[in-house]
Amino acid sequence: MENLKEILATPKQIGLLLGAGVSKACGLPNIEDITKKVKASITNVKFNELLDDKDTVENILNKTQQLIVLLKSGKEINTLNENSIIDIEKEIKKIIYDELSIEKDTDNFYKLVLWLNFINRDYEKEIFTLNYDLLVEKALEKASLPYFSGFIGNVKPFFIADSVDDFQGIYVKQSWIKLWKLHGSLNFVKDAVDKIYIDNSGSRSSENLLIYPSMDKYLSSRKAPYISYLDRLRKYLIDKEKIVFVLGYSFGDDHINEVIVNGLNNNHRLSVIALAYGEDTFKKGIELLGSYPNFSIYTNKKKFSNRRESDFDSPSNIGDFNNFITLIAEISFSKPISTDSKTTPAP
Repeated sequence: MENLKEILATPKQIGLLLGAGVSKACGLPNIEDITKKVKASITNVKFNELLDDKDTVENILNKTQQLIVLLKSGKEINTLNENSIIDIEKEIKKIIYDELSIEKDTDNFYKLVLWLNFINRDYEKEIFTLNYDLLVEKALEKASLPYFSGFIGNVKPFFIADSVDDFQGIYVKQSWIKLWKLHGSLNFVKDAVDKIYIDNSGSRSSENLLIYPSMDKYLSSRKAPYISYLDRLRKYLIDKEKIVFVLGYSFGDDHINEVIVNGLNNNHRLSVIALAYGEDTFKKGIELLGSYPNFSIYTNKKKFSNRRESDFDSPSNIGDFNNFITLIAEISFSKPISTDSKTTPAP
């Protein structure tokens, strides 16, 4: 425990990769929860015949988009036509939007971003999240911390792919926190001419939400946020000495896993520290990344580090996001952390 506490308390370059577990800990549903609601809502028998028990909501969206492509020009499959699939997809996106738009307390995210901003100090500050919700954005704004996600503008901020590839501070100051939403967001919208922008008006239609991973990431150009954000993660992991904390992620995304493996292979100054809520995630992390000496994973009373498993002395399950924040608070917040101009420079 003392070694982990020292890492959390010592200024250095630290990045975050956030999965659904962190939002779940704050009261929002995870993929499994939303999948149950989506499956219960689909009443089209013929479409249900195309699903299997292991399909998540993201798998189902993949299938709807594949079918929409296949059923153009009036074609039918199993009595399904393009319009019926479009209606199903609209309902799915509405459920996702409704379920993740619920107001939740962002206090723990607030503490997380304050700690990240403080501990990095003069280093780049980057958050990669797989979650659609807006908890991180709300926490950053509550803390008055400037952040950037590749969108520029005021009325309808639009996406610029080159800005995501900027490591030199051309578009925004390097001291700003960079937030990269790898699977899309509740406020990412694509219009009829495929222009991607942020809509915070509250009047947007859920059917135009830009949510990944889906077939769209393969059908769109390389300027789509998904590809740009994934490239950013890849380059971030292979550059310079840094520690990346993986929180709330169960290693279920093959694309993300491949990028992590690539980083560990090509940057021996990279350390990846994962916190696993449950035994299954702990084992999966070891199976995927356990051969790398620069990978560690912690769960309830156990840790895996330097290619071996051992006991971990902790009063609570460190893999629980709320317990992790409690540990950060004990270490870092004994005195108020300032968000003055020295740590959050004006644009």
